[in-house]
Amino acid sequence: MSMGRGSGSVVPAETARVAWAASPKGTPAMVMRDRLQDLFVDNDFVDWFPVDGRHGVAPARLALVSVLQYAENLTDRQAARAVACRIDWKYALGMELTEPGFDHSVLSEFRDRLAEGDRADRLLAVMVERLAEAGLVRARGRQRTDSTHVLAAVRRLSRVELVAETMRVALEALARLDEVWLAGFMPVEWADRYGRSARHERQPTGAAAVRQYVEQVGADGTSLLRAVYGPTGPVGGPGATAVEVLRQVWVQQFWYDESGQLRWREAKLSRARKSREGTTRRRSKQAADDDAEPARVPWSSVEIVSPHDPEARFSHKPGKVEWVGYKDHQTETCDEEQPNLIVHVVTTPAPEQDIGVVGGIHAALAEQQLAPVEHLVDSGYVTPETVHHAAVDHGITIVGPVRQDPRAEERPGFAKDDFHIDWQAETVKCPQGIVSPPWKHTMADRKPRLSVLFRRADCRNCTVRQDCTGNVDGKGRHLLLLPQPLQEIQTRARAQQQTAEWKQRYTLRAGAEATVSETVHAHGLRHCRYRGLAKTHVQHVLTAAGTNIVRLSQHQPDRRRRPRSVLQQLFHAATAD
Repeated sequence: MSMGRGSGSVVPAETARVAWAASPKGTPAMVMRDRLQDLFVDNDFVDWFPVDGRHGVAPARLALVSVLQYAENLTDRQAARAVACRIDWKYALGMELTEPGFDHSVLSEFRDRLAEGDRADRLLAVMVERLAEAGLVRARGRQRTDSTHVLAAVRRLSRVELVAETMRVALEALARLDEVWLAGFMPVEWADRYGRSARHERQPTGAAAVRQYVEQVGADGTSLLRAVYGPTGPVGGPGATAVEVLRQVWVQQFWYDESGQLRWREAKLSRARKSREGTTRRRSKQAADDDAEPARVPWSSVEIVSPHDPEARFSHKPGKVEWVGYKDHQTETCDEEQPNLIVHVVTTPAPEQDIGVVGGIHAALAEQQLAPVEHLVDSGYVTPETVHHAAVDHGITIVGPVRQDPRAEERPGFAKDDFHIDWQAETVKCPQGIVSPPWKHTMADRKPRLSVLFRRADCRNCTVRQDCTGNVDGKGRHLLLLPQPLQEIQTRARAQQQTAEWKQRYTLRAGAEATVSETVHAHGLRHCRYRGLAKTHVQHVLTAAGTNIVRLSQHQPDRRRRPRSVLQQLFHAATAD
């Protein structure tokens, strides 16, 4: 199907007359049309469709309908019906009143195209460009970013359910691919074991019974993989997505011991951290005594937790929430006398830390020539490294709290900021006037650091040793410094964020949480409509674009202030006196 025609660059006179007669104050769709004219044009999507073939619905029309659909949180059928029946939508789309709509299935096909490559980001970039041309988005202004967790469209499975359900899904895929081959290979007892979804089956009870059942499922899956990848396997079997997921899950959940026996891996002992990727796990005391570390499942950043959405990941916020899915980062403008509009969206796997997206956000905004002069974020996005790179690479000032010393409670007397650093001599002077030996270069979390260790004799004789070192065994005070430009940023930021001026400046960031609340409750952002990272990102982009439509209609700079009530007039007179 080739690109369609007739995207409605001019609103028909009869459509305009009826629309404004029916809605004198306008609707979000009508206000958007008047303020932005053609939000999307067909040339914005010229490389999305082939040049030959039957003409379909104009891509500019499909894009605008998709945005309006998410602005009102509609299904595909409801959105297609709105195109055919609602006058304000016809006004926004530039359609004749008698013009019919289209089948709802074309919206799903358009989203499939939108999920390819960076097209979703380009769609939002086009909208932001139109908003900037209309003077609604200011270059080098203020922006703020916040994130929220997003639940995948799958059930959360236990590890027992995971292996059984992964096996069943792979068998279902092979049955559709080559049922004759599968019928000739599959043992009879597999029909009872994998005939229904794992959530409908009664799971074994007791640790021994559970391990026996799981290892039986593991042996079944191993034999299936060997047959599929063998010389007599079905054509296209190794390339099936469900089979590849089965292979990956089996690598993550099972291992072979020294005797060649298939074993179930032990659960991981700690949560995933980005800095731990590629590092050796810390050995437990029992493992050290036995001189054998048990095989365990990988970190959450790579562990598949559902065969129905292999890209969804488990994550948690300590003391708040645990979820399987993704994370959405929204960046919006926050300039005075301007609407707060979302200009950038990032979708990441759930365990990925907030700090990892800052550089990409700044690079994307700089490419659009919309990089802010101030970027307000919470502590999850702020490290001395990000503050430094944002200022040097893009001229952006990050406003956000730098993390305080996590071990400050152990040393209540003196923090690292109380010590004087001599960068030339590579030494540190403590508040009592003692100078340390020259520091040593080291690595922490795979990053260069400076290790400063005061002499044991100097600290042992100090009168404030207990408050400074926090120990009673006579060890010297140890400091871990950042490289000079980063350490200076950390020291300066920790001092500034304690002042009233900084706190007042930072209050503007709180509005980002209101945006998260709006997109979650009004537009259904919290729950994925689709499966997979690419389609989830499409949902987030369209949600952001729909939110901008609603906010655009709510922003009326020429609107007069609401008159004061009698009580407000009384309070105003009292404060004036």
